[in-house]
Amino acid sequence: MILAVEIENSKINFGIFDTDGSITTTFGITADIMKTSDEYAVLIDGILNYYKIDRNKINGISLCSVVPMLTNIIYLLMKQLFPNAELIKVEKGIKTGFAIKVDNPSELGADLVANATAVMEIKTNENIIKEPSVIIDVGTATTIFALNEKNEFIGGSIFPGIGMSLNSLHGDTAQLPNVSLIPPTKTIGKNSQDSIRSGVVFGTAIMIDGFIDKFAKEMNSDDVNVFITGEYAQALLSLCSSQYRYIPDLTLRGLYSIYKKNSNN
Repeated sequence: MILAVEIENSKINFGIFDTDGSITTTFGITADIMKTSDEYAVLIDGILNYYKIDRNKINGISLCSVVPMLTNIIYLLMKQLFPNAELIKVEKGIKTGFAIKVDNPSELGADLVANATAVMEIKTNENIIKEPSVIIDVGTATTIFALNEKNEFIGGSIFPGIGMSLNSLHGDTAQLPNVSLIPPTKTIGKNSQDSIRSGVVFGTAIMIDGFIDKFAKEMNSDDVNVFITGEYAQALLSLCSSQYRYIPDLTLRGLYSIYKKNSNN
């Protein structure tokens, strides 16, 4: 079995893949730079036991991180928990199947690389490899990046995520309340809570639609394949007017693909 590990700003996601590439188990824990390696070990081992997953059957691990302060802690912990597993980290020089055409590839988030690798795998399997794609990840930040018709990763846009925007409106203003994330049904809110939800959630959906249109024009394409994933993606599913494919475990699937491309096993 292959273990995919995605370290996000607020969460660490795990996916267990069978030998045929099917994902059998997913789980997540809170990302906290104050936790010790021992605390993470207890959490991870406990969850694996809960799902009756034998650690000795994990023979490969693929890891990506956007939190430098946690990268080495989790990397070394994976070696400790799974001493017989081949461990691959998404970093410079990793094989992905596409060229990265940005000014400074070393700045590119490992999660974006994993997402694009997963999309490349899907496009190859479905014989749509020559069609440009837009990849959206709605997490702590919302990221929108593009693969052109040559399957080159050409860049994208980053803006504050839904949770970050909600927290900022409450924390940086004197009177606006803290609200829960409930997808709005109308754009015209009748109270502060609904007005904030409308502004943040509908605003994000409208921005995404606008970016998709702009990306398609910049890539000289009448149509693009759109893939969306991320913690807050479901809140937008009925609000975006663009046609897209929602793949909740896109990053984990990309990590599995990266493992297969780079493994010595």
